Amino acid sequence: MRRVYLQFALCLLLQALAVQAQQPSDFEDFIAGRGLAAPANDLSEETDIDIPEPGIAFVNLMGFNNMPVSKYTTTHGWMEVYDDHGNYFRKRVNLSAQGGYTLNYPKRNFVCHFTDEAWNEDNTPDFKIGDWVKQDAFHFKAFYTEFTRGIGEIGYKLFAQMVADRQSYWERLGYDDDSRARCFPDGFPCAVFLNGKFYGIYAWQLKKHRKNMNQKKDEAGHIHLDGNLRDDYIFRGNIKWGQFEVRNPKNLYAYNGWPYDGNSPTMLMDENSSDYDRPTDSEEVRANKQRTAAVKRSIVNMSRYWDELNNIETMGASAEEMRSEIEKRFDVEGMIDYYVFYYFTQNGDATLKNWQWFTYDGVKWTVTPYDLDQTFGMGLYGNIRPHFIPIAELTSGPFYWVYRYYQDDVRVRYAKMRNDGILEYDNVVSIINDWRERIGEELYAKEQQRWPESPCYQESICNDGWEQVPWSEWMDHWYDTSYDNSRTYQPGDCCWLEGKVWRATKTVRGVKPFIRNANIDTMERLTGWVEGRLDYLDDFFNYTTGITETKTADNGGERTVIGIYTLTGVRVQTPSPGKVYVFKYSDGTARKILAR
Repeated sequence: MRRVYLQFALCLLLQALAVQAQQPSDFEDFIAGRGLAAPANDLSEETDIDIPEPGIAFVNLMGFNNMPVSKYTTTHGWMEVYDDHGNYFRKRVNLSAQGGYTLNYPKRNFVCHFTDEAWNEDNTPDFKIGDWVKQDAFHFKAFYTEFTRGIGEIGYKLFAQMVADRQSYWERLGYDDDSRARCFPDGFPCAVFLNGKFYGIYAWQLKKHRKNMNQKKDEAGHIHLDGNLRDDYIFRGNIKWGQFEVRNPKNLYAYNGWPYDGNSPTMLMDENSSDYDRPTDSEEVRANKQRTAAVKRSIVNMSRYWDELNNIETMGASAEEMRSEIEKRFDVEGMIDYYVFYYFTQNGDATLKNWQWFTYDGVKWTVTPYDLDQTFGMGLYGNIRPHFIPIAELTSGPFYWVYRYYQDDVRVRYAKMRNDGILEYDNVVSIINDWRERIGEELYAKEQQRWPESPCYQESICNDGWEQVPWSEWMDHWYDTSYDNSRTYQPGDCCWLEGKVWRATKTVRGVKPFIRNANIDTMERLTGWVEGRLDYLDDFFNYTTGITETKTADNGGERTVIGIYTLTGVRVQTPSPGKVYVFKYSDGTARKILAR
């Protein structure tokens, strides 16, 4: 009898498994609900895929036990993709984690490499999406800390508008070639499922690949640098080769004779290396070593530009002569665009790293932005920064010379962006709205349900003895020091920690100000930030004439300032520089503005 029961139980288990196997996954249900279950165009067998940029894509990762957690570990599986144009494909892929600090978050970025039948990345399908360059690998950005789940892509799309009236970077730097390269990323939203279960909203993004820089892998003058590129690592003569990566050209050699590894960068080889000219070297190896030496010379020469320009200035060169010398060494147009973009987006992670420096002749260098997750008021930890934070002057690296000799040019470029309607409230907000509408409220709700601990969905929780200082008082604490665990804080003492100001409410020592540092973020906050930032910069760049200027009112008439008030409602005649006031206008509107 027991044997009969066991057979019966086994039969029921097999039936249950069979029924479960026949049930559609969450992904299949989702696709069916979108009317995409029968794609019009199955590209699975194609080796070259050419599709328009999707409004949004739907991705199912299959055969993976979990999402990748390491940059240095690769896992194999399949990627199934539907887009909203009726295209579909299923391809083999390799996945690994991507990013730096963001690897600490539970929802991580990842890299997807499309592969051949044996999961080999050398002979892979090429994808051309929209007007992007062809690539066979892409980044998928998580944007775990911010609510649009694409703030970096919003920034890239704005930057693309800002530079649209310029020649391409390579044309300005003397390289004549027709290419779709952008020299900075772009992306579109996608919903990612893992083995049929919803995982999260991502941005499908172009990589920092040489094709998107329009560079050839065997051209000595086509140099692309990435990493910690700052004064004491490269720009003032003292090169620390381990702090940055030479991404292009390829097939370079380290000084010790080993092939150069960008994941563990070290000094490049030159003619002084004992391994430079070995009798056993093949012609190919010999050519690669010669190219390496040429690349190293270009980088060393660039690192000496600051001393050269400083000496020329010290010898009494005029401003016109200095500008001529600067422009021999740097693409000033590109740097001015970067300068204006940096100031508007309040890009807090863009002056020591996360900027891409590159050249096409080994002599004249330029820069573009990368990794824009700390923009539009977003901080490193998911905290929010007000629009009126004082601007840290961009003087690091070669921008020292832009700061000294091109301030008028920067103001003119900012004014052009304002006059052309690019750095304009309606335009910037339209880019934000477009991204959000492509994703839609249904997916945003699924995202919040899947990742409820994301900082943008949470309020801060202070530890006993601490409170968070409101934005309106931040300017009064700008010179306060960072939190010190060994210090005894008395009631009223303030400090900075993880991008915010905190105030002790009682005597406290050895107690961190917060249990959780977070901000519930909204479209109202973001659009208000855009408006406030433009007001701030109009004043900073002297785009308007001053605090009593006549402005165009919303109804098409004119408005003038009729009163200036502190944030507590006290009217003042003369604003104090560095403080925020409420400016009331004749048309009944009011704005908060930082007085200078």
